[in-house]
Amino acid sequence: MKERFSLQWKLTLMTALLIIVACLSLSYFISKSTILYMDEIEDSVITIFPKELFSEDSSGDIELYLDTTAKLSDKFKNTQGEFLGKSLLITSIITLISSALIYFIVGYALRPLQQLGRQIEDIQAKNMQQPIDLKCGSIEIVRLTDAFNGMLKRLNDAFSAQRQFSANAAHELRTPLAVMQTKVEVFEKNKNPVNDDYQEVISMVRTQTDRLSHVIDILLEITEIQSAKRSDHISLAELTEEVICDLVAVGDKKGVRLTQKPGDAQITGSDTLIYRAIYNLIENAIKYNHQGGEVSVEIKKNDEFAKVIVSDTGPGINKNDWEQIFEPFFRIDKSRSRAMGGAGLGLALVRDIAHQHSGNVCVLQSSAQGTQIELSLLLDSHYKDI
Repeated sequence: MKERFSLQWKLTLMTALLIIVACLSLSYFISKSTILYMDEIEDSVITIFPKELFSEDSSGDIELYLDTTAKLSDKFKNTQGEFLGKSLLITSIITLISSALIYFIVGYALRPLQQLGRQIEDIQAKNMQQPIDLKCGSIEIVRLTDAFNGMLKRLNDAFSAQRQFSANAAHELRTPLAVMQTKVEVFEKNKNPVNDDYQEVISMVRTQTDRLSHVIDILLEITEIQSAKRSDHISLAELTEEVICDLVAVGDKKGVRLTQKPGDAQITGSDTLIYRAIYNLIENAIKYNHQGGEVSVEIKKNDEFAKVIVSDTGPGINKNDWEQIFEPFFRIDKSRSRAMGGAGLGLALVRDIAHQHSGNVCVLQSSAQGTQIELSLLLDSHYKDI
């Protein structure tokens, strides 16, 4: 790879070139003007002096005159030549001195940028939480530093979330494996196993493998969200009706009644992902509802967003957990969630799907009488402008 000039040298050469052009142009026009005025002065002076070199009077004597005009003309030409030479010499000296000064001035001006570059080189994955601190610099460099620190914070948050997600995912996958390993070891120590022992081990292995498959499926769905096409024209009322039909059996099993209120909105997105988001919200409302409770879905819209509001009659969510329930692997009641087969990824998947459709999901209100969760999605007219 070819070695390139530094920014300091580039700025110096560009400025020096401008100075050379400016000095030469200035010297040229000044010299031209000076020579023009010298020529006028020369013509004026020559007209004053006689042109005869000698003359003969009436007595026959010859009187000699100095050739003053010739001497003045030569003197003017020599002066003009000297003036041009000195002008070029002075221009060259000024250009060299100015270029040298510019080199050091540019170097001084770029010193904060060089310091910023050295600090950036020292950044590693372990010290990303430490922002760059520049005590001096121009407004542009300060803005660049602030922008870089902002990006650094976002990257650090993303890496922290990724590490936390990986740790939680490893824990979720390791727990069923540990249960199976322990159960198998206990079974191996049984010298005279009976048929019930075999059935118990098989049932346990089936339960834990189903749990593993469920976690893996959701993890795969999360990774596929980014690549999913979002070009389907969706009627939220029709899609919600389809989801409710698919979950009626789940609701009947717990005695939870599902209802859909009038209202509709049209959006453009991924039919599969939006189905999954609404499905997870309604399924979650059924799971954590009272026996004989109710889940209702209402679709509203404003000038910018379509809103799917899922309401239940469950025990409610502590206000401190309103934001955390959308974090991966978060559970309000871990033992209860595990018993229901939850992996703590359903609502996290809903949030990711909402973000992919320029929307969001949040808890509107929650109390002992129930909870309302709102899924907002960008409407068609605004989707085209993104």
